Amino acid sequence: MQMVVIVHVLLGCVIAEDIGSPPLVRGPRTQDSGEDDPGPRPDSREPGDSDEPVDTSVPTPSDEQACYLGADRAGETCLDLVDYDPSWGADYAYPEPYQGSAQYRAPLRYVDLVVQDPDLKLAPNFVLGELMQEVKGRYAVYQTHVVQHLQDIRDETGGSITVNSGYRNVTYNAGVGGASSSRHQYGDAVDMKSGAVGLAELGSVCEDHGAGYVGYYDTHVHCDWRGDSLDEAFYGGARSGTSVARPTLSAQLVWQGRDLVAPAQGWDEGEPLREWTAMAADGSILSSQAGPRFRPPAGAARVRVVVGREVIREVKLAPG
Repeated sequence: MQMVVIVHVLLGCVIAEDIGSPPLVRGPRTQDSGEDDPGPRPDSREPGDSDEPVDTSVPTPSDEQACYLGADRAGETCLDLVDYDPSWGADYAYPEPYQGSAQYRAPLRYVDLVVQDPDLKLAPNFVLGELMQEVKGRYAVYQTHVVQHLQDIRDETGGSITVNSGYRNVTYNAGVGGASSSRHQYGDAVDMKSGAVGLAELGSVCEDHGAGYVGYYDTHVHCDWRGDSLDEAFYGGARSGTSVARPTLSAQLVWQGRDLVAPAQGWDEGEPLREWTAMAADGSILSSQAGPRFRPPAGAARVRVVVGREVIREVKLAPG
């Protein structure tokens, strides 16, 4: 039977293509960037596990502090920062600013996690160790205004927030397959899920609280505030007016046996969420589900998939 695919890109143009009959067509594998970030991998070495000498020295604090909301919301939970030192090596060798934007410049100062209590409350419902972990970089950046956003999101959703990933230094980010300019390296990104609301609602709340980019994935929502002014305590002054383009996103719709799949490109924070809907000829909904693949039910005349809440692909099924 013939199948015609209609493509809707929510932020772009509408394209149509005929991909022919549906038999055993396999689309290209979508790279899983690993940004589910399960934490230390089995071969991760903690200080003391290696034969290499461990740097136990403590840098002298700079004159700058980063002051967070704190348990009492007073904004007076302040951490001393240390100046960047080239001796830290490749872990902090940041790439050249993405598209030349100063929003992607390397931090000047960091939190030294060796001298910090991971249980310190940076906000009523978030502790330091949720957002900055030594295994992901002894020297860390997490911007204070983002903690405020996270607490506001927690207050609005009314339930627990599980943080999958906060700050990651350059080496750790590369090790989990993160994009070379991932905002996790700049301290204004979070991968998370909620114990009170679904991923779709959580992402919508992120947008309501000014997130510059929201990505919807199988297991979490990625929210970052890439467009907000960088915290001067970490970065110094001067924000570039250079706008940074959104990621280029695309998806295909192909058959794998009797199932439809939607290989996707451009989502650099893991596998995007795929939401499927099958409709009868009269437009009534026969079934809907989320997942990586979908088998159209009997009587389906049309199938639609929304990939990462950004790209819509739709196929009309011929009778029989």
